Amino acid sequence: MFDFTICGAGPIGSFLAWKLSLRGYKVLLIEEHPKPGLPLACSGLISKRIFTFVPYNKSLIERQIHGARIHVKNKTFTFKSSQPLVFNRTKLDQYIFDIARNSGVEMMLSTKLFSFFERDDLVTLYIKRNGKLMTLQTKILIGCDGPLSTVRSQLNIPQPKFLHGIFTYSSGSLDDFVDLYLKESPDFFAWRIPRYSLVEYGIASSHHTKTFFQKFLKKHKIKPTKIYSGLIPFGLLPRISSHRVLLCGDAASMTKPHTGGGVIYGLTCADIASRVIDPDDPNLSFVESLIKKKLKKEILTGLFIKNSYRLPTPFLSLALSILSKRRDLDMDKPSTIFNI
Repeated sequence: MFDFTICGAGPIGSFLAWKLSLRGYKVLLIEEHPKPGLPLACSGLISKRIFTFVPYNKSLIERQIHGARIHVKNKTFTFKSSQPLVFNRTKLDQYIFDIARNSGVEMMLSTKLFSFFERDDLVTLYIKRNGKLMTLQTKILIGCDGPLSTVRSQLNIPQPKFLHGIFTYSSGSLDDFVDLYLKESPDFFAWRIPRYSLVEYGIASSHHTKTFFQKFLKKHKIKPTKIYSGLIPFGLLPRISSHRVLLCGDAASMTKPHTGGGVIYGLTCADIASRVIDPDDPNLSFVESLIKKKLKKEILTGLFIKNSYRLPTPFLSLALSILSKRRDLDMDKPSTIFNI
C-alpha cells in the first residue's frame, strides 16, 4: 500500500510527489497521458518565483519579459516588471517529473483513474493502465488532475467556473514585452507573448471563444497553423478535501482569476500540503484551512480585477493610468494594487 497516490503528473503533481518522497513516504504518481506536458494547453508565462520551489534551470526559459503593455481600444498603458519568464511548458513539466522520478517516486504513465472508494483508514483506487483494469490502495489520494478533475467529481464538489483559452504561434516582433488586449473578449483578454523564435497569440473567454479568437487573429493579420486550447478554472471552491482525499492545483481551482495562471498558486498549495500531511493522521481539513489562508485573499482580489475588465473604457483607462505609475505591483499577489 502507498502512503500517497497523486493523480496527475503536471508540474503540481510531480512537485508534490517529489516533496513527499523526500520525507521518506512511499509515493505513487499516475498520469493519464504517455508523456507529461502533452497535450500542450498552457502558455507558460510564469514569475521567477517558481525557482523558490524547483531548482533553477536556464534551458527551460525561452525569454525574459520586462513588462506588459495593456491595450484598451486605442490607448496603451505600460507596466515594467522583471518578474515574468516565458517557459517551454512541455520541458518544464518533464523537468519536474524527472526530479520526482529520480527521488524514488513510483510512476504509472498511460494510467487513468476512473473511480475510488474512501474508507476511514485507506482509499481504494480503480484504475485502467494500458487497457487493463487494476485496483490499488493508498492512505491518501491527492487530485492534481486538472480542470476537469475526476477526483473532484468523485468527491461531489461542484465544478468551478471556466474560461476557455485558445492560442497559436506565428512569426512576429520578438521584443521583451507581453501585450494584453482588453475588450477583445467580453470577460477576459487577448494576448501576445514573444517566445524563443515565434510569437504566441491567444484569447480566453467564458463563451464563444473561437469566434472572438478568429476576430482577434483577423484584426492582427495572423494566419494560424496549429491551434492549442485548454480550460482555465477560476474562483474558490466550497471545499477541496474529504477525510483522506485532497485537491491541489487546477483541480482545486487554485489559479489567478485575473490572468489565468495556475503554476505558482498550485505549487504554493502543494508545498503546504507536502509539509504538513501525515498519512496516518491526515487531518486534511486543517491542511485545507492553511491553503485557503495563504491564497484566499489573492484569489478574491484576482476575481475583483477580472470583473473590472467589464468596466466602461473610460473607467478602465483611468484605473490603468493610475496603476501604471506604480512600481510595487506583484504579478502573483494582486492584493498589492491596494498597497498605499
